[in-house]
Amino acid sequence: MIPELDYAAYVWTSYGLFAAIMAWQIIQPILRRRRLIDEIREEQALRSGDYDDT
Repeated sequence: MIPELDYAAYVWTSYGLFAAIMAWQIIQPILRRRRLIDEIREEQALRSGDYDDT
């Protein structure tokens, strides 16, 4: 199931873009969750007076 050489660049570019977008769909929520947890911890530290800005 190898595409003809005329369309190979298009097909493999499409596969590459699909893989990159799928990877971003997995990585982006992980990064967002980590950032939100850090913000919540910072806010809790500010409220409790344990905040250290170093």
